[in-house]
Amino acid sequence: MDDHTKLLLAKGLNFVPAPKCPPILDIVASVEQSLFKTEPQQAEAIKQALASFLLINNNKVAEPNLTTMEKKALKDLNRDNSILITKADKGNTVVVLDRSAYLEKMSEMLMRNVYKPIRADPTSKLRTDLLNLLDMFISETNDEALVKIKQHLYFTSNIKCPEMYGLPKTHKLGIPMRPVVASINSVTSKLCSYLKEIIRPLTGLRMSYVKNSKHFCDDIKTLRLQGNEVLVSYDVKDLFTNIPIPKTLSVLKELLNNDITLVQRTKLNPFHVVKLASFCMHEGNYFRFQDRFFTQRNGVPMGSPLSPVLAEVFMEHFEQIAFDNINMDIRPICFKRYVDDIFAVIPTGAEEQFLEHLNRLYPENIVLTIEKETDKKLPFLDALVIRGDDRLTTKIYRKPTNPDAYLHFTSHHPLSVKKGIVAGMVDRAIAICDKNFLGEELQHIKRIFTENGYPFKLITSIINRRLRPKPPNVLPQQPRGPTVVLPYHSILGDTIKRLAKSLDFRVFFKSSPNLRAILRTDKIRIPKEEAKGVVYQIKCGCHASYIGETGNTLFDRFKEHLACVTRYKNARDRLSGAQPRRRGRPQTKEPTKIMEETIKASAIVEHSSQCSHDLQPRILCRESLFHHRKIKEACYIRHNASINRDRGTEISQAWTGLIDQTGCCLIPT
Repeated sequence: MDDHTKLLLAKGLNFVPAPKCPPILDIVASVEQSLFKTEPQQAEAIKQALASFLLINNNKVAEPNLTTMEKKALKDLNRDNSILITKADKGNTVVVLDRSAYLEKMSEMLMRNVYKPIRADPTSKLRTDLLNLLDMFISETNDEALVKIKQHLYFTSNIKCPEMYGLPKTHKLGIPMRPVVASINSVTSKLCSYLKEIIRPLTGLRMSYVKNSKHFCDDIKTLRLQGNEVLVSYDVKDLFTNIPIPKTLSVLKELLNNDITLVQRTKLNPFHVVKLASFCMHEGNYFRFQDRFFTQRNGVPMGSPLSPVLAEVFMEHFEQIAFDNINMDIRPICFKRYVDDIFAVIPTGAEEQFLEHLNRLYPENIVLTIEKETDKKLPFLDALVIRGDDRLTTKIYRKPTNPDAYLHFTSHHPLSVKKGIVAGMVDRAIAICDKNFLGEELQHIKRIFTENGYPFKLITSIINRRLRPKPPNVLPQQPRGPTVVLPYHSILGDTIKRLAKSLDFRVFFKSSPNLRAILRTDKIRIPKEEAKGVVYQIKCGCHASYIGETGNTLFDRFKEHLACVTRYKNARDRLSGAQPRRRGRPQTKEPTKIMEETIKASAIVEHSSQCSHDLQPRILCRESLFHHRKIKEACYIRHNASINRDRGTEISQAWTGLIDQTGCCLIPT
């Protein structure tokens, strides 16, 4: 690997290369969608102002943030199929792996008894089964949230099979892989998110509960030591794949039965909640790895929105039975738990006995390991706990493999994002560090952000501002006007924010694709032609053109168009007395009726009824969001000759000059 490639990867996978020009079509779609429910006069004024600004500034190019050699390195990495680029399990380290070695490690892991191979993708059947279950529960409860989930599941065409990938644990010997199952847009993803909100209030009520590092440090600062204790931490090995689901669901049902506030969160009763959770963790616990499909026999999938809250339900039960029957001689003086990470102050000599006690509770599932203090120090979460004479102090802890890699200042992000990262690091230091260590940590923050390209003056000003005493809590001012979300481009940022202030609307920016989206290959890359969610063109050999959109793949949508054409031609052949030569079920309707119906339903059929040339489809752009896709379709229809019968969804004429000038919707002939 040459120096230019190393410099590129050292910027981190969250680094965004600067795009050349503003993405006009994306901006149009975002603004139209954002202002959909805004009062028409105000919406049109905002569109006119944005279109006028972009008309003047659309040809301005963002300052490049990659050198010519780094751009070449980016292209070379993208073409190299022998390697795999991902991030480490902990921290922001970029990891480059030999692809064959990665696949071998993952295959070895999938051979464990936790996973079972299955013949085919069960997504379609699972979708049908869940729709039936939702229908039944909706009829029993009339729960509005379930109705929305059912509608999403019924109408969304880009439902995905969950996909497993591995994150290398660079801080552990042999660099094992942490299995993660990406479940976004899966059959159960919306349902899991809803169940999570129902179940979460049942957890976090125990004295041992740790919300985050700040909460932990605040809790232990009041502890006074006697001198005969030892600091230890316990960690559950592979908790997510070892949680006993039947027991967890049984505990969950008992908690729900005793919860008098459940009716405030949902119309579902405990039976419904447990049944749906069981569906997600049993039938819905499957995934794809490369071209193979598996179910997970035990535990919960790492990556499901529901998994962490079910893990907490089980661990609180585990903790309860651990302390219900414990010898007082080995009982910890202090016991704090963050999911599967436990911190304890325990009488010296009792730490191993307490470990044995914990490991006897669920010996077939739950195995804990122990780490003891070294030189009166013990790491826990982001904190390094230091034992003094009679009290504990804390400072920031970093693993030896931590690269201190943060978003590089030259990344194509809004300045507010970069300031927020520095401010977050300073706030973390203030929350975790004892006053004796705070100065040292702030110097470290100055150094690492300077190394990441941040101006020293900017870092210092942010630190000084965060160190000032906070004013009394003031109720935040209620947001005014509509909210517009735009793709970020450096030439737009500050000017559009000033424009937003003058026209009384709020603007937020979303970033362009980062190096992770461009380079990361630990998940299957779907070829463009197989992607779901596209705006497309069907071109006839006579040069006539039809423009459409689909949430499905272009291949599937084109088959539907061809089926409609075939139905018309079969009816025409029957009418003329010729033998239909095309496949399909025998037609029972009158041929003239079928011909009228298909022509009325499809502009393509109407054209094909008068033209015998071949039809060729192609993708104009990809867009997974339904409303954005409809807006982009309308833009293409309005700015190209077509046989479409209508102009698509309604969009403002304010964009006409901008789209014409930039040619962002011009289809090459």
